[in-house]
Amino acid sequence: MLHDLIFLVLGLALLVVGANYVTDGAVAVAKRFNVSNLIIGLTVVALGSTLPDMVVCVESAFQNRPAIAVGEVIGSNIFDLLLVVGIMGIVRPWRVSDVMRYQDLPILFIASAALWVAGDTVLFDGAQHNVINRSAGIMLIVVFMFYMWFMILSSRKSKGVAAVDDMGDDSLTTGESTAGGGGVVAAHGVKGELSALKSEINALRSKHWFSWLLIVVGLAALVVGGNWVVSGASGLALKVGMSQAMVALTVVAIGNALPDLVTSLTATLKGASGIALGNIVGSCIINALLSIGLSSLVIPLKADAIGFVDFITLVGASALIWVVPMLTKSGRVTRLFGIVLTLLYVGYMVFTVIRG
Repeated sequence: MLHDLIFLVLGLALLVVGANYVTDGAVAVAKRFNVSNLIIGLTVVALGSTLPDMVVCVESAFQNRPAIAVGEVIGSNIFDLLLVVGIMGIVRPWRVSDVMRYQDLPILFIASAALWVAGDTVLFDGAQHNVINRSAGIMLIVVFMFYMWFMILSSRKSKGVAAVDDMGDDSLTTGESTAGGGGVVAAHGVKGELSALKSEINALRSKHWFSWLLIVVGLAALVVGGNWVVSGASGLALKVGMSQAMVALTVVAIGNALPDLVTSLTATLKGASGIALGNIVGSCIINALLSIGLSSLVIPLKADAIGFVDFITLVGASALIWVVPMLTKSGRVTRLFGIVLTLLYVGYMVFTVIRG
């Protein structure tokens, strides 16, 4: 058991390190081809932030452990939407921007609902088992492609990137325009700017080959880390008598999502909750559409242990974050709402553990 736990922890650490190396190297290469910072943020950085989840999903599919793939994505997204957003609201109430309410959160709800329809075949197709087959995976990937096209199109409509001040009075902007403030475009745009700046600093002390070396080393770390996470999770489930789905929904999902919690809390304390929410929403969309879509192309993802409660919790969390702030005059995530989200996550975890 200790051996499996060590493999799991080391694997999670390698995933984080590998994702950072791949992202840094890819940003440096993109800058050399004069790709704009905003496009870098929407593509390289956005995908880089979800690489740990994506690698675990695909590696699980290759090792014929589909329950881990589906459970990791659903568990990680529920962790982000209920616990992380809930704690953000408790720490500091903040306003959800108009772009987030009318553009990004509806897309998140659609992505979560698409994953539910694709995965809960017992409910929607009358099948005997829940399985995400290849045709459903292709559908998810197509939706993801439309999402990326829409994000890039939206970014071109604004001359800059804005982040809405969390208290909802004014805008704190980076760029020339406040269009798109506080949304996924803003979050990834700011991350793209920071990554590009980091790349320029690194370029002063490194050569062109170093960027490619970062990518190669990062990819190697991702492959090894993903293999260790899946192997460790499977072994841990076998030793303690839990299902692989439960380990994925809890231990693996929380381990992969912990950096999101730290980053989001740091941003909230610095008054940038809009950027933190944009990062969370963007990651959840990519996880639900691309990570599961790619994994299902490897093998059909049979996930009998992932059922109605898991899917409805994910879709319900997406709906709550979208609808509840619109029902208030200020459009804020209040401390009371944050407490409710946190308690919902605790309740879901209790149910998951009891279910086994």
